Amino acid sequence: MPGRRRHVPDLRRHHAGCALNYSLLDRLERRFGAHGRVIFRLPFGGQDCRVEMRWHDLGPYTGLVASQCHLSSGGSTWIPLPAFTVRLYHDMRLAEVTDETSSEFIRGAYPYPNPAMLQPNEREQLDHFLTEWLSFCLHQGLAVDASLGTTNDELSGTGY
Repeated sequence: MPGRRRHVPDLRRHHAGCALNYSLLDRLERRFGAHGRVIFRLPFGGQDCRVEMRWHDLGPYTGLVASQCHLSSGGSTWIPLPAFTVRLYHDMRLAEVTDETSSEFIRGAYPYPNPAMLQPNEREQLDHFLTEWLSFCLHQGLAVDASLGTTNDELSGTGY
């Protein structure tokens, strides 16, 4: 399609989404976290999914959050479980996905078509998915008592 225009990201919308992601990560850390680590469980397709997030400081103004999900039963599922690396910008209170289960850096826009079949707005879609995922985690997450190996079925009463 020679007449197709190049995708140009909307920076205001992108920064608003990244600010919401930072806020949601902060709320998850306050609710389930201790010592730069967050662990909780989620109901996921009739099974329990254990979500673990680790905070790593890169410097005074930036950090990383690595998020992994594992089925508690050790089984498998027909869809991949979400796994992200999220870069935090503490001075601006923004959080954006830098990597989603792959080792490749996600660019702001891609030409279409491309060999990897990535969408032109791949970064925007991943940041939006992160917002939905973190909201789901905040609202449906169940605390895990690591010392006893039991769970507390207290649902989140917080909004976003």
